[in-house]
Amino acid sequence: MGERPLVSVIVPIYKVERYLDECVSGIVDQTYRNLEIILVDDGSPDDCPRMCDEWEAKDDRIRVIHKPNGGLSDARNAGLAQATGDCIYFVDSDDAVAPNLVERSVDTMREYEADLVMFKFDTISENGKPLLSDYKHNDFDEIVVLTPQEALKAQVKAEIDGYFWSFMATANIYKDHDFSFPVGRKIEDMARICNVIGEATLIVRIPEVLYHYRLRGGSIMSSWTPQLSIDWAKAADDREEYIVSRYPELKTFMTMQQLTFFANLDYETIRQSLNARLGIDPEEADRLRRRIEGLEHDVIDAGEEVPESTSKLIDMLRDGVTDNVADNFADNFKEMREEWHRISASWRGSIREAREAKEEAREEARIARQIQKTAVE
Repeated sequence: MGERPLVSVIVPIYKVERYLDECVSGIVDQTYRNLEIILVDDGSPDDCPRMCDEWEAKDDRIRVIHKPNGGLSDARNAGLAQATGDCIYFVDSDDAVAPNLVERSVDTMREYEADLVMFKFDTISENGKPLLSDYKHNDFDEIVVLTPQEALKAQVKAEIDGYFWSFMATANIYKDHDFSFPVGRKIEDMARICNVIGEATLIVRIPEVLYHYRLRGGSIMSSWTPQLSIDWAKAADDREEYIVSRYPELKTFMTMQQLTFFANLDYETIRQSLNARLGIDPEEADRLRRRIEGLEHDVIDAGEEVPESTSKLIDMLRDGVTDNVADNFADNFKEMREEWHRISASWRGSIREAREAKEEAREEARIARQIQKTAVE
């Protein structure tokens, strides 16, 4: 990477006319000037297409892509395909950036010879006012240097950010590994962020707030639907598939993390379904439960212990967690709770039997070793 590498900033745009000028202004006014700014109009039905064209006319670093609506992943892929920079950075079009975001990232890359730099973020309201947040990802005060394996484990454990706007990476990480976002699904960041982290050689986290995430009522991150639960599960599976394939030594670690993740997803699906007054899909519920059961078997077979907090959550799910989260809801949820109890009942006993079988096998092995030792003596 040269002294002043070209940085491609990709901005997917859809129905954000209220925030677009603020977002693009923050990019145009960066203290680092060697930018390629790609605005991807994802078939936005509001005034965004015209606003994008006006920005392109004002700044020769800006290129606009107009395309039919295909969703966030499709828009990001379109921008990535056109990017020619040495580094890639994604910005969500309803958010805001610090004026020195790119400069600090590039300087850190050069100083540490890193190919991926992460930074802190804060949250703002729809009107741009700072909001209090308790994101534990931001709880660090010194520069942190990580290997890919260390960063992957931290990301899976939700100890570092899982958003593409929270880091800048060199372009070769994307271009050399046929990277693309999954089209037609939500939770695309979780599904693919490990594919980027895992191909880096060195990751550096800097304790500076350089991004301002806008919390909106209609945004992906603030709404929930039953399909979102399915997309969370797919994202977790994508993440596991990549990590285990790229770093086989992390297989047992990933099994443990998947068990905790799916147990929490199961609980959250119940809670959100009740809060949103939506029905529970028995087939999807059964699929989640079977996945958790299989993962717990895998953990036991690997000779590992399920974390106490995860074990308690699984036991609560088996016993009918809906009693704990639905007591304050109207009686018309009775059938939903009964259906969940019915699904939960099929779990009871299966894991206990697996544990007992494992203990019996261990005891038989212990006796065999003792007999062999006695015979030798």
